[in-house]
Amino acid sequence: MCTAHAQSSPPPLPPSNTIPKLAPVVVTGVLPGPALWKVSKGDHVMWILGLTSPVPKNMQWKSAEVEHRIATSQAVLKAPSLEIGVQTGFLRSMLMPTKSDMKNNPNDQTLQDVLTPELYRHWRMQKANYLPGNESVERMRPIFAGRELYESALKHHGLVDQYGLERTIYKKARRDRVDIVDTSYRLMLSDPGDSVRSLDKKSMDDQRCLGQILDALDQDLAQTTARANAWATGDIDTLKSVLAQAQQDACLSTVDDSPFAKALGLEDIEHRVEKSWISIAERALDQDTQTVAVLPIDQLLASNGYLSVLQSDGYVVEAPTE
Repeated sequence: MCTAHAQSSPPPLPPSNTIPKLAPVVVTGVLPGPALWKVSKGDHVMWILGLTSPVPKNMQWKSAEVEHRIATSQAVLKAPSLEIGVQTGFLRSMLMPTKSDMKNNPNDQTLQDVLTPELYRHWRMQKANYLPGNESVERMRPIFAGRELYESALKHHGLVDQYGLERTIYKKARRDRVDIVDTSYRLMLSDPGDSVRSLDKKSMDDQRCLGQILDALDQDLAQTTARANAWATGDIDTLKSVLAQAQQDACLSTVDDSPFAKALGLEDIEHRVEKSWISIAERALDQDTQTVAVLPIDQLLASNGYLSVLQSDGYVVEAPTE
């Protein structure tokens, strides 16, 4: 749980020359990304593209192979995701209250109130680098403040999220009149208002995540840049090496057993998201002669990832040749 630490004024910022400047170089130009994984059963084939985020901002993705596979496929499976909706008298899905409804600390508290003094000093140092003059972020819960800081730092270091690449895939499928299949797991809430209100009384237990993001920024996102560069150049060996380490930004994309997750009924959600994707993927493999799918690259490289489940269910999995 977060502990309040009232202070009369923000602690002084340490001198900027205390921050190590590793200045990792971001690759640019026309780049291939990783080759496709192949999953098959008999003469039915699924080609899988692994994505990571972020990616180099000034890269042009050489997507000819993926576009060819899409053009000759019956369906494109979207990446696994979680969709939260509302259970009413009849089944109807609608958006949860927006992030702005729950992104701020309860009871008008600021980050200075809820963070430990040491973590708050660390926050102020990196905020001065990447969010100077932004005072509204001081009222955000630590995880949302960390995301805001992280996204600003990405731009500073020549990185962007990968959603542009994912949208390119779906745009190509629409242009070729190929079915786009939603694979999301749908969590239905009986009263999302109650769930959001309960968050006002709970800690999201997210100081650890903010600390990880600040540590990554101390190193100028060196690990994140190495991962992005390896993906862009199709360097699978380096990707495996980087992903074998704990990812400093992993907490921004995973759901854990925090009080926040429990308030929304999200226990074991990652397993449920996986089951949804696997079920839909196996149905597509059984029905269609060829499909294209999108997965996080870490799931393609992990020994216990989604591909291991498909393999154990009798499908043949082939990694791209080096």
